[in-house]
Amino acid sequence: MSNHKTIEHHHLLLRMETKRCPLQDDKEEAKQLVHDIIRDIGMHLLGEARVFYVELPRYNEGLTALAPIQTSHIAFHFWKSPDKDILQNSESQCLLQFDLYTCGKLSLGQIQKILRHLTHYHPTHVNATILNRNLSLTVENQIVWDGVESSWSDWVSEIPRNLYHQEKRNHRFLGSRKRKTQKRKQSRNK
Repeated sequence: MSNHKTIEHHHLLLRMETKRCPLQDDKEEAKQLVHDIIRDIGMHLLGEARVFYVELPRYNEGLTALAPIQTSHIAFHFWKSPDKDILQNSESQCLLQFDLYTCGKLSLGQIQKILRHLTHYHPTHVNATILNRNLSLTVENQIVWDGVESSWSDWVSEIPRNLYHQEKRNHRFLGSRKRKTQKRKQSRNK
């Protein structure tokens, strides 16, 4: 039996606006954040997390972190002074782009743990996309929090329920697409 069936190729992409932005002096804190996230989601570092503070060009100023993990990588960048025209919430001061790729499984519980670690930065708006890269770049789930319908902690706690409803919609869509593909194959074989 092949081990390839356990490889799932999940990719979490977060675009998070925050009220708090790490400063140059916060590099050790960011390194600890990387270690804590990786530990709490049950993954393993391959090497030391690296953290840098980008000063120039000014439009890119902010903290960057990356770390290799056994199943791939974690990387993120905080923009200290993002273009206000791209921010969704008027209270946002900082923009975080967060990327976690694993050839293993990425569960809803792991995603919740990551988001809870990022609570420290006081999120104001979040877009989360989970890609399944096993056969193609399939959007498995996509969720948004804007602070209007629920508090941050309530939204994070309800992610399994939110994603369950999204998965049901996706399943119906993917199921109809699968049926259409099967019909095309059958008509070609006639």
